[in-house]
Amino acid sequence: MYVDVRRRLVFLDRSVVATSAASLVRYDVATGELAPVKGAATDDVVAHATSDGLGLALKSAQWVMARGKNRVRLTFLRDGVRTYQTDKFMLFWVRFDPTGTCALISGNASRRPSGRPFVIDVKTGEVSGPISRHFDARGGDIDPRDGKLWAPDGRSEDALLSVDCHTGEIKKIRINATTGRVMRVRFSHDGNSLFATGSNGTVTRCDRDGAAIWSTSLAEYGLNALTDLLLNESGSHLCVPLASSKRSRWGEDIIMSADKGQVEKTIVRHQGPPARLAADWFGDHLLTYSGEIIDFFDGKVVGNVNSK
Repeated sequence: MYVDVRRRLVFLDRSVVATSAASLVRYDVATGELAPVKGAATDDVVAHATSDGLGLALKSAQWVMARGKNRVRLTFLRDGVRTYQTDKFMLFWVRFDPTGTCALISGNASRRPSGRPFVIDVKTGEVSGPISRHFDARGGDIDPRDGKLWAPDGRSEDALLSVDCHTGEIKKIRINATTGRVMRVRFSHDGNSLFATGSNGTVTRCDRDGAAIWSTSLAEYGLNALTDLLLNESGSHLCVPLASSKRSRWGEDIIMSADKGQVEKTIVRHQGPPARLAADWFGDHLLTYSGEIIDFFDGKVVGNVNSK
């Protein structure tokens, strides 16, 4: 699934068991209706959307066999019209530049042994040489102000990378707090600050220059490197979902205030459902991998995305 609350974009695919659609669909937040994505293949999932929401980068959910090798099909759509498609790469992630004319992608191919990301033209398929650094955008977020990608720096502790998805230019930002290696970073909804999880069990809020506003240790709960960061729509609170914790093998969801970093509540899971948390949702709600809509503050199921 692909959810962007800020731009009110929701795309659901066959991995969401609550949806009855047989292929990729767009969810209308206002009506709850599902509409097929024109130009998408049955097994496509959304990898990224352009800043205006009209362009999509789709990738096949499963490997495809191309020229005797496992590859991932990459498709660029604009208003439902395919602009380019390729199966040359073992694709990992895609991030559009602000213009939507090109994208930064990570995809190994035999002629690109470095594995470093590179820029691709979404109409011609022309690719640049590999950029200077390897990193993983899946732990990062797009800057709502200028469309640059901010991602954890895999080489340094307490550091982020700001990457121009058009030129590949990279800038390092140091976080003035002890986070260890940054594992996940999210912008606040207004773009004025960032939240980051660290490998040492911390959640940190910092300004755009990396100065720490607060830093809270969640080590006592068993915070691990794969932890996500979820926000309610107003941006007043964070939810840090733990796949497992010291108190429950089913996991635990930690609710924190965004302004102070205080832990206000913990929701200990002793069974499922509800399913694991997947994404932010609208209002004071979150979305699970099974399509359930749950209350942000008590974890109770209040609906699902296929209820209308």
